[in-house]
Amino acid sequence: MNLQQTIPLSDIYTREEEFSSDLANTLAALNVGKFEDAETEANVGTRRADIVAVGEDGILVVENQFGKADWDHWGRLEAYARLKEADVAVLVAEDFEELMIVTCNLRNEDSNVNWYLIQAQANSHSELFFNHISRPAIDIQTEKKGDIVYSEFWEPIREGKFGELFVGKPIPIRDERWIMKTIRKVQICLYLNKQQCYIRLYFLSPNHFERRDKIMELFPESEYDYEYKDTSSQTTVIFPILDKGKNDRDDWDEIRKELVDLGTDIFNKINESGL
Repeated sequence: MNLQQTIPLSDIYTREEEFSSDLANTLAALNVGKFEDAETEANVGTRRADIVAVGEDGILVVENQFGKADWDHWGRLEAYARLKEADVAVLVAEDFEELMIVTCNLRNEDSNVNWYLIQAQANSHSELFFNHISRPAIDIQTEKKGDIVYSEFWEPIREGKFGELFVGKPIPIRDERWIMKTIRKVQICLYLNKQQCYIRLYFLSPNHFERRDKIMELFPESEYDYEYKDTSSQTTVIFPILDKGKNDRDDWDEIRKELVDLGTDIFNKINESGL
């Protein structure tokens, strides 16, 4: 590849959305893990993330832009990564300021998310190449991450004591309201607040309304208790479980079991349906 002369990405793409589409089709080129089922312009709250993908390494969120990375895109990435419970978060741009690189390095020291700043450049033949500007340094993070306070409630679930489906990384206290599993563009979120626990399904675009209607046929109202909770930007269904929550410490094992049992049942029905 001839890298002697680089050209702006805007010389290749007329819109950043076109760049997102190309990235979604070639995620392996970013070298941040094994991901597939990439969705562009993915709904996240009232906004849209450039790319959200799932795969062997969990959930990936990508924000990309032409030119030098700005703090608006960094802030969006942080918000999307938290709301999607991402395992990997990537900001792709053509250049980065030193303070953003320092900030990304610090995030990798105190977060379970793997954060990347990736430089994208193109040569005169319109060929792209990518360079990791900031990335996790696992070998030097282990001791520092020991200072993070993790959720005691979710620990047995993440360790597999209530089944294998929701096994994963420990959940920091700051993020302990929910854990999530994604299947066939449906996010199954186990929620816990002070007084209640419930499961919330998020149906991802495209055709999220149609997908919800088809998938909810798997859960007849005679057997399941649930309610629709749609907003202008989200299509969701809530399965209430118990009027018990984080404040009911003596009942934590019961809450954990009910959450995991129903979450696993929902996951398996969607997975087996082929929808």
